[in-house]
Amino acid sequence: MRQLLSGGALCLAVALATGATPFPVAAQASGASASDAVSNVADALSLRVGERTSTATRAALLADTRMQEIVVDDDNYKRPMRMHAIPFADWLTAMMPDAAKAAAQGATATVVATDGYVSHIPLTLLLGHLPRQPQAYLAVAPENAPWPPLKGDAIGPFRLVWRTPPGPARGGVNESHWTYSIGRIEITPSPRERFPVLRPAANTPPGSAIMRGAAVFERACFSCHSLNGAGDAHLGPDLNTPSSPVEYLGERRLAALIRNPQSLRWWPNSRMPAIDRATVSDTELTDLLAYLHHMSGRKAPPPNAK
Repeated sequence: MRQLLSGGALCLAVALATGATPFPVAAQASGASASDAVSNVADALSLRVGERTSTATRAALLADTRMQEIVVDDDNYKRPMRMHAIPFADWLTAMMPDAAKAAAQGATATVVATDGYVSHIPLTLLLGHLPRQPQAYLAVAPENAPWPPLKGDAIGPFRLVWRTPPGPARGGVNESHWTYSIGRIEITPSPRERFPVLRPAANTPPGSAIMRGAAVFERACFSCHSLNGAGDAHLGPDLNTPSSPVEYLGERRLAALIRNPQSLRWWPNSRMPAIDRATVSDTELTDLLAYLHHMSGRKAPPPNAK
C-alpha cells in the first residue's frame, strides 16, 4: 500500500530460470537487478530470463491467448472493476516450469513499481490456483482505455490484482499486495535470505513475536523502507540505522504514526499512508514493534558509513 508518486512509461523484468518466452519479443538485452533503475520503454513489458531480458509490447500482451476479461473487487479503487488480465500462475509457469519448486524453496516475487515502491510477495501466494486460494492476475490496460486516475494521478498500464476467497482474512491478501504502475518483477530468494542484516538473532524462537514481526515488516514496511541499510526501496527512512524509531519515538508514538501518520505530525505531502487493521492487525502491530525493538540491538552501519 502506498501513495502514488509518479507515472511514466513502464517495463517489467522477471528474473526467471529458463529461456522460454510466451509471446513475441521486441528487443533483448542483459543485466538489471531488483535495485537497478526501471527501464522507461513506453508500453513495454520486459521479462528477465536468467541474464537475458525479453521485451514485449502492451499490444502483444493484450493479444495473448490467456488474456481474460475479469471483474475484481479492486482494493486500490475500493470498488468492483472490469479489466483485461492474465492469470499470474499461468503466465509465470509458462516461462518458468520449475516455479513450484522455487516456491517450495521460499522464493519471492520482488515487484518494483516505477515510483520506487517495492512489494515482496511469496511465490507460493502468487501461484495459488485452487478455489479457496487467492488468485493473482497480471492486469493490462489498453492504450485507449487507461486506468482511471488513482489519488488524482494517472497509473498503468500494468498492475497486480487479485481474486480472493470470501471472509475478512481474504486468504492473507491485503492492499499491500495490489501493486500498480509495475516496472519490474524479479524472482528472488526471500528478503531475509538476500539481506542477512534483517534476521533476528539466531537463538530467537521460530514462533515468537519477534519472528512473526519480521514477517510483518517484510510485507508491510519493506516496500518503502530499508533496515540496517538493506533493501530494494528507499522511499522512507531506514528503520534501524543510525537510530530505530522505537528509540526516538517510543512504541506508543510509533504505533500511532503507523495507524495515522498525520496524527503525530502534520505533513500534507507525506508519502506514508495510514496502515489500517485490515493490512496490519493490532496483534501484528504488536509483533512488528517487538521485531523493531529487537533489531534496535542488532544495528549494522549504513552502506556509505565512514
